[in-house]
Amino acid sequence: MAELNRGTKVALQGGGYVVIKKELGRGGQGIVYLVDLDGAQMALKWYLTDPGDKFYRNLERNINSGAPSDAFLWPEYITKRENGSFGYVMKLRPTNYYEFGNFLLAKVTFKSVTAMLAAAMKICDGFMMLHRHGYSYQDLNDGNFFIDPRTGDVLICDNDNVMPQGEKSGIMGKARYMAPEIVDGGVPDKYSDQFSLSVILFMLFYANHPFEGARVVACPCMTESFEKKFYGSEATFIYNPNNDTNRPVRGIHQNVIRRWNAFPKLLRDTFIEQFSEDKLRKPNTRLIEMRWKDIINKVRDEMVICPSCGEETFVEIQETSNQCMNCGKTIDTSLRLILGTRELPLTPKTEIYIDTDNIPDGKVAMDSAGIMLIQNVSPDAWIVETQSGKVKQVEPQGYMPAKPGLKIKLKIHNVDYNLEITKK
Repeated sequence: MAELNRGTKVALQGGGYVVIKKELGRGGQGIVYLVDLDGAQMALKWYLTDPGDKFYRNLERNINSGAPSDAFLWPEYITKRENGSFGYVMKLRPTNYYEFGNFLLAKVTFKSVTAMLAAAMKICDGFMMLHRHGYSYQDLNDGNFFIDPRTGDVLICDNDNVMPQGEKSGIMGKARYMAPEIVDGGVPDKYSDQFSLSVILFMLFYANHPFEGARVVACPCMTESFEKKFYGSEATFIYNPNNDTNRPVRGIHQNVIRRWNAFPKLLRDTFIEQFSEDKLRKPNTRLIEMRWKDIINKVRDEMVICPSCGEETFVEIQETSNQCMNCGKTIDTSLRLILGTRELPLTPKTEIYIDTDNIPDGKVAMDSAGIMLIQNVSPDAWIVETQSGKVKQVEPQGYMPAKPGLKIKLKIHNVDYNLEITKK
């Protein structure tokens, strides 16, 4: 295939054309160009070789159906076939988004744990919507994500391999991210996506692969047969409670060693379960994206701002006082906001997330007299009821006392929530 030169016009299916401006990058499948489309700057992925009619028709169908959510840099136009191949046009990645691999190599770091949790939530939501639309991704790996380190917002790219559930794209996936059944020769589907999602989330939180410990370090050379063994037939989670042969190695796997106990027990237990022998061998028992979102929300419930040092720290929900992970000072976590089975400890400056949209709904504050308050930072008014039955409305940006016994009624995205403040 002749590469496309600056100024070349590439015709779009359905009319119009894009003009090549410059090359942005390339990989094994194709070259990505900056292009002009009627005055707008876009990206064109041009395939090195024509992937075939089935691939072309599927890409057309996905374009016509539209993106499952705003998390995807979804194909928007497909080109006509010319010069022995074709391509598709998508939006450009904003400059404040970085490849996931840069986070794994510590070239880029999250501004906060809040941003990291937001990224995890956005990734789960994206794949939940993808599967609800009847698709499977089939090639989920660390190269599929661009992340804003300040906010944790995520853009999912390389969506040209997305296929209807049960159909093959011809792409099996990337080594180290494929589910064991795919490594052993199976067909990618939503269940293998859910495995790959768990791997991505583990790497997001712990910056280490869940199956790369002592056994992989001892491998003299990573051949195809060893890959099938370590990531397929004999995949062993590095913190498998029943098998310690693949533990992280000090001096090599420092990230996960340092972070494993720093995150809440709920997160550790979830990964232990998801990477158990049972889940590895029974794909349809893996955690679905909605359950992952619930777990991430509960992990976020356990994060507060330390009143002494002002840093983020995780606390044990069952304890009424905790030590800050940063300064070691004692934190009073006895005041809680109760939402069903969830308990949200309240400390000054801590943000309150009621649903899973990554937008805080409340924020804890302290007035000049030292009284703890909750600010309504949602777009709608709250209804607050006292123990004596008096009712007050708290408008957006308004405040209410964080007083035990107060009940709060609010609506988010047309869903009603009932909360109560308690002191343990």
